[in-house]
Amino acid sequence: MSAQASLFGGSTGTEMPPPKVDAVEMFSEIEKLHFEKEVVGVYISGHPLDNFKFEMDSFCNAPLAALNELDKSEGKDYKVGGIVATVEHRLTKTGRPFGKMIMEDYSGKFEFMLWSDDYLKFKSFLMPGLFLFIEGSVVRKSWGEQNLEFKIRNMELLNELGVKRTKGLQLRMNAVSINAALITQIEKLCQEYSGGTPLYLKLRDEGENISLELLSRKFRVKPVNEMVSKIRRIPEVEVEIVY
Repeated sequence: MSAQASLFGGSTGTEMPPPKVDAVEMFSEIEKLHFEKEVVGVYISGHPLDNFKFEMDSFCNAPLAALNELDKSEGKDYKVGGIVATVEHRLTKTGRPFGKMIMEDYSGKFEFMLWSDDYLKFKSFLMPGLFLFIEGSVVRKSWGEQNLEFKIRNMELLNELGVKRTKGLQLRMNAVSINAALITQIEKLCQEYSGGTPLYLKLRDEGENISLELLSRKFRVKPVNEMVSKIRRIPEVEVEIVY
């Protein structure tokens, strides 16, 4: 009656209610990987860029490690992607702002330097944990000893790249492999990832050596990594990006 419990394990007739655990949302895969990196120092169960394989394969033309050998790349254009690891915002002795950003991908890491106008232009992207796509070229500095540097021309979020730059998604199939179950499977994916990008179907008949390209009037899709990954798991279908 007094809600007291015995120190010696005897029953007092009072039943203690079990502790209540509040419902919380599960951590996303990227959050789990960030915790792994924070605690252990490396990614164990995967890599954050696994969720952007489609964007990395389709739009990047080099790994970040290639930027560590600029002596062999003067005048060359690079398109790279990765995750922002660390960022520094600083001022020069004359009070001009500049920034440092280290990005990582599967091949390693690279430190980007952003000075003056470039820093002000891309400052909003300098945030740890962001997934970025960077375009630029290897040029000589206009000051000092005129060493080679990677000059950033454009910077975008990696998770928006597929939707912005893909002009069409083409599904290639052999005519003899098409059946009702395959059509239903493709339609479900198109409904799940509905968007504004045109969907093309390219049918081929190897026996007659005939191919036919069709534009879907019913579906427009959202070409993101999840959708492309699911389509690639269908043995009868090949995927090609239209730029």
